[in-house]
Amino acid sequence: MSGGLPFDPLRGALYTKDELFHEFIMDDPDSYARCTDIEILKYFFKNGKNPVRDSRASTLQALHDNSIAGCAAELLNRSNRTIAIMGGHRIDRNEDSYARCAQLAYALASKGCFLVSGGGPGAMEATHLGASLVRRSLNDLDAAIKELGRRATLPANYKNLVSPEGTIDQNVARALHDWLAPAIQIADSLGDELGPSLGIPTWLYGYEPTTPFASHIAKYFQNSLREDGLVTAGVAGIVFMEGKAGTIQEVFQDATQNYYGTFCPMVFLSSPAESGHHYWEKALPVRALIESLLGEHPQFPSKVLFTDSSEETANFLISQF
Repeated sequence: MSGGLPFDPLRGALYTKDELFHEFIMDDPDSYARCTDIEILKYFFKNGKNPVRDSRASTLQALHDNSIAGCAAELLNRSNRTIAIMGGHRIDRNEDSYARCAQLAYALASKGCFLVSGGGPGAMEATHLGASLVRRSLNDLDAAIKELGRRATLPANYKNLVSPEGTIDQNVARALHDWLAPAIQIADSLGDELGPSLGIPTWLYGYEPTTPFASHIAKYFQNSLREDGLVTAGVAGIVFMEGKAGTIQEVFQDATQNYYGTFCPMVFLSSPAESGHHYWEKALPVRALIESLLGEHPQFPSKVLFTDSSEETANFLISQF
C-alpha cells in the first residue's frame, strides 16, 4: 500500500503471486476477497474503471501502468525467444484444448523459450501451468492437469464479483476461492522450481482470477496497454488457440504489426479437424483474410502456419531461431 492506496504508483518491480494473493488462506473461503489483487480491483471499479472519473486516480493509475510497462520491458529484453500464446478464457481445465495448451507451453519452455500470456484463466492459465512445471516431468504436468480438473469450470456468476461501486459479492468470492485453491496449492508446491513466464492481465477484467502459475505478473489498469504489450512481447512468435473476440482483436493487432514492421511468426492452432474445417477456417474464418492481407509479404510462407498439431507448432516455432 502507498499513501492509503491499495497499490504503489511508482513500482520498481512486477507483481508476483505471493504479493497479489498475500491474504489467500486455503481453508478460509473469505480470504480471497481480502487479497491485494481484489483490493486494487475494488479501487479501480470505485473510481469508474475506463474512463476514470477522478483526475487524481487517473494520474496515479497512469503512473502505475508506466512503471509496470518499464519493468515488463526490462524482463522481456533478457530473451529473444519470447513466445506468446493467446486463446479463450472460458476453456475448462478438463478440456482437451487446455491440456494441449499446457503441453505446448511445456515443450516450448523446455527448449529455452520464455512464455507470455494474458495471465488469466482458460488458455492463459494453461500456458503458465506448462511453463511453471518445466523443471518437473511431463508426468507431473499431467498430474497437475488432473488435479485442476477437479475444479474444472469457473463459477457461472464470476463476472458479478465486483459491482460498479466497487463492492465485492462475498458468495462469488467464495466460489472463486474454491476454483483458485488447487492452482495456488500447486504453484506453492513448486517453490524455487517454478518455471519462468510472464502474465499480462488487467483489472478491467479483474473478475477473472489472475493465474498464480506466472512467475512474473504485469497487471495493468488500462487494457489497451495490456493488449499492445501482449502482441508486442511475442518477438519469437504468437500462437493463436481457439478464442472469441479478445483473441480476434489480438490476431489483427499482430497482423497490423507484421504488415508494417518486423514480421514475427504467427501460428493458428485448431483442434483436430478435416482440412477446411479447422477453427480458423470454419468457425471463425480468419485464414482467408490473413492470407489476403499478408499473403504477398515475402516472409509469409515461412512465418505463418495454420495447423491442428501441437507438435508441428512447437517444431515450427523452434525452427525460427
